[in-house]
Amino acid sequence: MARRKCNAVPGSPQSDALTPVDATRAVHPAALLLACSAAGLGLALTGSIPALAAAALVTGSLALQVEHRPFRAELPLLGLALIVFAAHALLSGAPLGQAAGPAARIALRLLALLYLLRWAARSFLSGAARWALSLPLPRRPRWLLEALESARHALTLTPRAVQEAEQQHIALRARGLRPGVGARGRSRYLAAWVLPFLGTMLRLGESYEEALLVRGYVLGAPRRSGQVLAWGLREAAVLALGALVAAALLRGI
Repeated sequence: MARRKCNAVPGSPQSDALTPVDATRAVHPAALLLACSAAGLGLALTGSIPALAAAALVTGSLALQVEHRPFRAELPLLGLALIVFAAHALLSGAPLGQAAGPAARIALRLLALLYLLRWAARSFLSGAARWALSLPLPRRPRWLLEALESARHALTLTPRAVQEAEQQHIALRARGLRPGVGARGRSRYLAAWVLPFLGTMLRLGESYEEALLVRGYVLGAPRRSGQVLAWGLREAAVLALGALVAAALLRGI
């Protein structure tokens, strides 16, 4: 008999709507999460501008590859990073030559972390969310249970949030809306993007909550994941790669 899974909400309990699941074993999502966390820690702590620039280039290439997006689609984001650089360089109160370095670190770190999140959201966060929802959580203390449960549901919704943010941007461009000139114009564009995005995510969160309750959701209880997971050489290689990336970034401090 082939293993089966529920085909509705990620990690939802077993129901009558069952479909066959692919028996091919994927890389364990815990290994991918740990490796990405190590790389993200290195990006957050390193002060090396060349390392941050290389990381932004690599993570940006990976994100564009999994999203099937052309480079020109990234021009608005690169423009935002340039604005962040200019704001920190010009408003810091320090001489421009001294402020340029810290401003470049902030802008490049922002790009690298955003691209890392986009790559992770499209590559493995959905599977990581199903794995996290399949884990039993400790019932006591109550605050720890609620924090862990909130974290794994946030992980479940992160890929959808990234996708919705992209769709809102595409919708604005399709309507002919572009960032205006100056701080006022860009603030109006940001408001036109953020408000519909927040409204959509609130509706999505409510629908997600209702779907879980209908399927017998119990706080902290494990849900069926339908995944074939194990630890092996691939997971060890992924962890080693994440540790090497973090070490290389941290050596540039």
